[in-house]
Amino acid sequence: MNTSEKDKCRRCGAVIPTKSTEKLCPACLMSGALDSPGGQDRTVSIAPDESLSLYGPSELPCEFGGYRLLGLLGRGGMGTVYEAQQIATGRRVALKMLGQQLDSPDMRQRFLREGRLAAGVNHPNSLYIFGSEEIKGLPVITMEIAGAGTLKDKLKKHGPLAVTEAVDAILDVISGLESAFAAGVLHRDIKPSNCFVSPDGSVKVGDFGLSVSTLARNDTFVTAHGKIMGTPAYASPEQLRGDTLDVRADIYSVGATLFTLLTDRAPFEGENAVQVVANAVNKKPKPLTEFRRNVPPGLERVVVRCLAKEPNGRYADYTALRNALLPFNSKEPEPASIKVRLSVGWIDYLIAFLIPYVTIMLFVGADKLIVRPLAERTLYSARYYIALFCFGFLYFSIAEGIWGASLGKQLKGLRVVRTNGRTPGIVRALIRILIPIGCVEGVRMPLMMTLITDADWTGLQVVLFVVAANICGWIPVLLILRARRENGFATVWDLASGTRVVVKPKGIVRPSIEPAAGPEIPAEGADSLGPYQIIKEMVPGKWVVATDPVLRRRVWLLRRDAPELSSARRNLARPGRLRWLQKVETDQATWDAFEAPEGMPFPSLIEGGKRVPWSTLRHWLGDLASELWDATGDQTLPAELSLDHVWVTTQGRAVLLDEPWPDVQTGAERIEVGDLAGQQHFLNAVAACAESTSLPLHARAVLQNLADGKFEKLSFLTGILRGFLDKPAEVSKGIRAGSIFMLPGYVWIAVFVGRYHDKQWNDALDGIIISALVVLGAIALGQLLGLTFRSTVSHSIFRLAVVNAKGQCANRVTLLRRWAVVWLGLFVPMLFVALLIKRAEGIAFISALVLLVLWISAAVYAVIVPNRGLHDRLAGTWVVRR
Repeated sequence: MNTSEKDKCRRCGAVIPTKSTEKLCPACLMSGALDSPGGQDRTVSIAPDESLSLYGPSELPCEFGGYRLLGLLGRGGMGTVYEAQQIATGRRVALKMLGQQLDSPDMRQRFLREGRLAAGVNHPNSLYIFGSEEIKGLPVITMEIAGAGTLKDKLKKHGPLAVTEAVDAILDVISGLESAFAAGVLHRDIKPSNCFVSPDGSVKVGDFGLSVSTLARNDTFVTAHGKIMGTPAYASPEQLRGDTLDVRADIYSVGATLFTLLTDRAPFEGENAVQVVANAVNKKPKPLTEFRRNVPPGLERVVVRCLAKEPNGRYADYTALRNALLPFNSKEPEPASIKVRLSVGWIDYLIAFLIPYVTIMLFVGADKLIVRPLAERTLYSARYYIALFCFGFLYFSIAEGIWGASLGKQLKGLRVVRTNGRTPGIVRALIRILIPIGCVEGVRMPLMMTLITDADWTGLQVVLFVVAANICGWIPVLLILRARRENGFATVWDLASGTRVVVKPKGIVRPSIEPAAGPEIPAEGADSLGPYQIIKEMVPGKWVVATDPVLRRRVWLLRRDAPELSSARRNLARPGRLRWLQKVETDQATWDAFEAPEGMPFPSLIEGGKRVPWSTLRHWLGDLASELWDATGDQTLPAELSLDHVWVTTQGRAVLLDEPWPDVQTGAERIEVGDLAGQQHFLNAVAACAESTSLPLHARAVLQNLADGKFEKLSFLTGILRGFLDKPAEVSKGIRAGSIFMLPGYVWIAVFVGRYHDKQWNDALDGIIISALVVLGAIALGQLLGLTFRSTVSHSIFRLAVVNAKGQCANRVTLLRRWAVVWLGLFVPMLFVALLIKRAEGIAFISALVLLVLWISAAVYAVIVPNRGLHDRLAGTWVVRR
């Protein structure tokens, strides 16, 4: 029997049944999502006499129900995707329809399953699903159209993307996937052809649920050299094996997609689909630098970790992956301010030199470490002193040169980079530390050698040594006086080493909220309004809560009393406003259907005098300011706004409602927002709901200017509010622990190891207790003197401040009361212990131990509750970030 070309698989040439509508053999159907990542590949097009009738209209443009089909966007085993225009509204959409040849109850259920999955995801970086309906007997899903093709199309047109461009795209993909995962959806098919590019350059994730892969009509299946590349190259090994999947499977696919964006080829290739799967499961991907040499080593490590064969070897979640990628994005890193660098430098200096200092002092004592080098002035006598600094130099060289950040910089969220963004390397990092240390020791050592001539120090020489050591330590400060924001706060050692210190970019995590409980299922026999089933009438005849029975999501139906919505409002697709879905006409009225995101109205979060922590409210304030700015530009802003117009989604995003939320006991003040003054008034009403005792100092002046209406442009205010998201908002436990324990710990260690060799080992415990109390007493006196400046050394280093119940900086009287709560309870018992030392050493030791345990317990409690320890509760104060 002769077989015509029509009876052969258009991909591999195998004989297929004549009745096949796919023109693909079963093997190729199983790998039906295979697609090329780009490049100069040979395409397989549809024969001229091959009809599209089984997939939809064959002549375009044409009308289809209430839509005008403009062009074919994609085609797959289950149907087609068209670019379409909704005739009634003029809105451009993507219309996805099930192929007629697959129209069966099972296939319809599978087709609509993808729609339901995608409809549950509402994020700026995922394609939005407007609705579903049946047209001419075929189920269709109406979705957002990205408008600029896919990442695969971009690769075909431009080749490998620039590093920053590729990372920016993947960061958008991560945001979309993270939102999907929060909604309980694993994508399972991330690849360049499923990442859609918007006209503004942002990337949106589409095709949720792995129910269909919409391939372009001229999609490439076979490359010029005969290799097949496709979905198996992007699927995790556990997915290919059929194992249970979690978020790390999608993280693997994200890494594989990033590999492709950087190299224009998939991480795994093979002569056929089977070999691709075998390579993906068993082989490691080739290094990125084999295909592209300018990829930063840090970025290559990120990709390698994403492509780990075992899930445990990959990033645990999207937050960790995002933070790893942020240093390589296109956003210019923020230079670290001099104040922050001074505090970090002090912390790093202690970490680098305290460990070798303690070790050497315990083993050889102060005489060999400090005295003999000054008295004998030989390299041999200075061997321990040199070893001390060599350890510190090694610490900085390795930590900053290889990893880009020492422990202190890690603690404060800073990193050291070269001007091209790469890590400094050991030589540059060594230069960075040699200059400041050389300036200090180059002055201090000659000065001390002049003052000290023998190994028997007098009391005056000891005092001179201490004074010189402290004064010379400030020499590096003189070298940074010319550092300005204009030059990125570059110091002498920054310029000499070609490096800079920047704030390490960190992903913004929005605090989620629990949705308000409400009716979710329509009552039996419930009425319908258009295609929606009514759940509840919030306001009879005005505001209806309903559900889409096909997509299984809630909608709000608002009766239209005004004229037709503007085209700008119907097409509005910003996260700060509700999506308009469609118009529903009945005999009695016309309704507008809007999305109904899960969440709760803002007034319910502040009822009963409640206040919102600043760490949460800053996100909502920024969302609202951004929406006011955008809505003013396209004239979609309501004439009046109030707190009742604000809806907070479960994902922690503030949304402006077109109408005030009706279910409130007392309506909030209506504010006209047609001008800048009114817009500032509205935003100030939202900002006034912040918990005053959680406001950091850097936000107070801005919010005061907002209250006074001093901003000349809304864009200025919006930019400043967005900047708040990058600044610390809360006092973390780590920062609080450092502010409490670092300075006392350092002083105590210095005192104890300095006198260790003067006492026998059996007296060491006694020395530990007594010396600790002496140090605490000295710290207390130092803090008392520091009240003149309304701060302490520890608070200055860790950028903390003390405020009163009104959120204002505590005055000196309040700070004195706080000091007394902490320290007076320690001083009186210490005097008692001092009197007992010679009369009853046992009682004195026990008393000292009890005092120390009580102080440490109170300090630990302050770490557990970092913004308000026990002493703050007694003094009526709070600790906030500067």
